[in-house]
Amino acid sequence: MPWIEKYRPSSLSELVSHENILSTLMRFVNEDSLPNLLFYGPPGTGKTSTIIALARQMYKDEYSKLVLELNASDDRGIDVVRDQIKVFADSMALTMSL
Repeated sequence: MPWIEKYRPSSLSELVSHENILSTLMRFVNEDSLPNLLFYGPPGTGKTSTIIALARQMYKDEYSKLVLELNASDDRGIDVVRDQIKVFADSMALTMSL
């Protein structure tokens, strides 16, 4: 397991960030409502770690079924849309209808 994955925070309480950002994210968890969010900034500032910690905290055991992780620097192009995103979206439609 890569070092970055081994020590990645798994909950919002493990993140080191601005208190106002963390309190806003905790409010989303408490309200069980996740709006569309846009994270931006230079590489290595914790964007991916933050959203993964938020999703893990919100979805708990269902996390792996409800979240598709894509890295825009690696996963780009029409094949990603045709293959990974479409398959994930189709499986979510099945999950939601059950």
